[in-house]
Amino acid sequence: MDLNVFRQKVFKPSYQKLKNIFSKITKSKGKWKIYTVLFVFTFFIFLIITIQYAESRQNSVYGKNSAYDIYLPEYNRYEKEIVIKSGETIASILYDIGVSNNYSKAIIESLSPFYNLKKLQPGKKIKFIIFQEGEQSSPFIELLKIEKSPGIEARVCYKNGSYETKLVEVKTIPIYFAKHGVIENTLYGDALKAGIPDSAIMEMFQLFSFDVDFQRDIYRGNKFKMFFRNIINLDGETVSRGDIIFAELETAWKTHKIYSFTGDDGKTDYFNEEGLSIRKTLLKTPIYGARISSGYGNRSHPVEGYNHMHRGLDFAAPKNTPIIASGSGTVELAGWNGGYGNCIIIRHANEYKTLYAHMNGYANGVKKGKYVKQGEIIGYVGTTGVSTGNHLHYEIIFRGQQINPSTIRTPSEKKLSKEELSRFFIEAKKIDEEYENAAKNL
Repeated sequence: MDLNVFRQKVFKPSYQKLKNIFSKITKSKGKWKIYTVLFVFTFFIFLIITIQYAESRQNSVYGKNSAYDIYLPEYNRYEKEIVIKSGETIASILYDIGVSNNYSKAIIESLSPFYNLKKLQPGKKIKFIIFQEGEQSSPFIELLKIEKSPGIEARVCYKNGSYETKLVEVKTIPIYFAKHGVIENTLYGDALKAGIPDSAIMEMFQLFSFDVDFQRDIYRGNKFKMFFRNIINLDGETVSRGDIIFAELETAWKTHKIYSFTGDDGKTDYFNEEGLSIRKTLLKTPIYGARISSGYGNRSHPVEGYNHMHRGLDFAAPKNTPIIASGSGTVELAGWNGGYGNCIIIRHANEYKTLYAHMNGYANGVKKGKYVKQGEIIGYVGTTGVSTGNHLHYEIIFRGQQINPSTIRTPSEKKLSKEELSRFFIEAKKIDEEYENAAKNL
């Protein structure tokens, strides 16, 4: 029963009746007068306590300055969690819940400045607090929560007749893992077997690709190590998985190490044990999981039959295997290029260019004039042009001349200052100790 109704229909009539009874009792005589007075007084106190409790509970639930315009019973409020599927949008999710168009539009307008709604990641969760007065009425979103980045959550709340969005820092907990293994079959498969997350393995491939030729430098028996962390929230959900802190890869020629380090500018990147940035202008390998079917140098042409200089590397791979940009730069050509077939040429810094030939097709949006980032997918393996099978023909061009991609040594992209370098060596030593301590518990 509503508090005001309770006052009008229960408290006031009861109070009036008690007042009349009390008046009659005060005029009577005898011992019953005392007992009756005590009973009436006790009942009167009980009524006062009851109404004060009801009033305090109503204020504690909704508050005197409530964000809600009307009284919403608790039993009509519930939580709902949605896991985003491929192709879904905020609008389609709200429509499926049953939210009216007006409220859906208001939620999207409020959230858009804080969150890129065009790039919803499949698998990410959205949490709702919903009020619904009855089965026939439309659900009303009181609160929407979605993770923007690890530890940061976008929250859309209904307040004073409109929706308001805020970015909220959510407490998270890092959990550290030390893993190691030996390459028996493939680096990917053996790293997965060692308990390293898929995302961390793929990042390890890309980070080591600046210095390691995965087709020629890796042999059975080579060892690998990784120290990484997962980040969970207070609900026990993993919000970030496989963040690499340290990795080590043994090859036929040397052992490579990389460390995560945050510079004075607040940006985190990876550096080798000497404090040099591992990121170079160009990657050695623009495709993962492929084998070199033809190297740089003289060979017999597989189609024409005559001997000629092969000025690139051929990577044999299944049709439509993704090809990545070996360096950041501007697309100079994305189209048919004679015997090269479907071809992409990218112009990089320091007078370098890269060429990718015989492609089956191009990634969405890749065209002449587009700027692409290192590691971005630009196309897919095919056998167009003068070609005998699915493969990627890859060239590196420096000042107009093709050079051997296997032997190229391009400069690092970033250098640490003296102060940063001193701090890096201290932190790298600490990371080594933390890895060894964690590895003992395996």
